[in-house]
Amino acid sequence: MFSEVTNAEMPEWIKNPGEFNIREVLKDSIYYPACGHDGHPVEYFMGNVYSFVYVDYSISKENLLEEITGEGFRGYRVIRQNSISESQLAPNGWRIRVEPDSREYHEPDQYSDIFEKPFAEWFIFERTEEYDESHNPYRFSLLFICADGAAAYQALYLENRMAPKILAIIRPGEAFGCNWTNFTNRRQILARSVFHGGNPLPEYLINGGIGRSEFYRAPIWPEYTEFVKKFNIGAKYFRIWARSDCQKREN
Repeated sequence: MFSEVTNAEMPEWIKNPGEFNIREVLKDSIYYPACGHDGHPVEYFMGNVYSFVYVDYSISKENLLEEITGEGFRGYRVIRQNSISESQLAPNGWRIRVEPDSREYHEPDQYSDIFEKPFAEWFIFERTEEYDESHNPYRFSLLFICADGAAAYQALYLENRMAPKILAIIRPGEAFGCNWTNFTNRRQILARSVFHGGNPLPEYLINGGIGRSEFYRAPIWPEYTEFVKKFNIGAKYFRIWARSDCQKREN
């Protein structure tokens, strides 16, 4: 947990899990499109948030479950696991409000050969007995969706007129990473989805990746220019930006 980012109380639905409720899972979450198998946001931001929404179209269900069973999250075990249907994710349908256009990096099907069969899997993790609160909080939720990151943002957050607390754009994979669009580009579809209409906006944006720290010195979107913190994990460099007062939205 970072003291520079507002902290949170563990939600009741994580303390006492019941039926899956998409609005509960989305509220005060981290949204991480093109996530791969990166567990660092969970490790470093738990306590700032307790609900993590991961999206990546290149991860199969089998691969995800192997990763959870094998590496998992150090000091945590799964106490709840459910396969989530499309109707549970998007009761009113998987609606797309913002379409790709000529500003995109590639066509949406550019890397269709690596698209995996869509699925959603929901986990609640609990800290194991050999660890205490100094390790990290007692429980957290992880919703993993095999889908396109921009489309999922629209179907989840826009449809519910909500925003994640934190949007993570970390090595999003344009160019050689098999992402058909550039999540860091303010004119392309992820940013246009986030700023569509009068939808609420994330409070924070994380940007980072490998290479030199200078690569991540400047804000990627003009609405997020309030510097919060920089940190690194090995050869990966990150900066946290807060939403500035200038909050332009697109119609």
